[in-house]
Amino acid sequence: MGFKDNLKRIFQREAFYVVLFVCLCLVAVAAVYVSRNNSQIGKDLAKAPQERITQPNNEPTLVEEDNLETPVSQLPKSNLQNNDKGKQTDKEQAKQDKSTSKSSNSTAAFKMIMPVDGEVTKTFDKENLQYSATLQQWETHEGIDIAADVGTEVKAAADGKVVDVITDDRIIEGLNLKTGYGITVIIDHGNGIQSVYGNLAQDVKVKKGDKVKKGDVIGFVGDTSIRESSSIEGSHLHFAVLKKEGKEYVTVNPLDFIK
Repeated sequence: MGFKDNLKRIFQREAFYVVLFVCLCLVAVAAVYVSRNNSQIGKDLAKAPQERITQPNNEPTLVEEDNLETPVSQLPKSNLQNNDKGKQTDKEQAKQDKSTSKSSNSTAAFKMIMPVDGEVTKTFDKENLQYSATLQQWETHEGIDIAADVGTEVKAAADGKVVDVITDDRIIEGLNLKTGYGITVIIDHGNGIQSVYGNLAQDVKVKKGDKVKKGDVIGFVGDTSIRESSSIEGSHLHFAVLKKEGKEYVTVNPLDFIK
């Protein structure tokens, strides 16, 4: 083997080591680069959530109009006035209901005596027609007729005050009361209750404004009614009871108040 061959083998062996060294250097450089990149990526990933949390949200927040409440101070005066009126109306209604309830309880406990002793010959009925022999027609009967001889004492059915003595056929304002019952006495008993005594004789014992007690004599059975003639239907007292409803009085069944 000559000198050239030896030199050639030396260069080949040295070149191998040189190439190997260069490759190792490249691998080391690549490893360092990759390691640095991975480290930076890790830092970026760790930092990203914090930035998302701490980053201010500059986007406007939408608020539904239905959930907004206008301060009372900014409400229109008309709304405030309507609210005040509503409160006043509720208070007035509650007061009226309380008054009505109190009046109803008092009415339920209110009792009367029969103004004369006798049989009820015609009952109270505002719905069904009854035949009037005097008028020869069918009509409602808004009271009761109590059989009694002419001259029989008529007594106040309960304590009260005489509010009217009727000696003609005039209509009394505020009373849903038929006319034609002759001489009539009306007594107010309070709590929206009044009693009516018709077909009395001329010699009435009370006058308007008198206070009476239950059982006091106020007059006598007569024959002054042109609606219910005693000569045709028999002598009797026409007795009615009025109850206040709203601003007017309406007739109710007297027997509901008799003990």
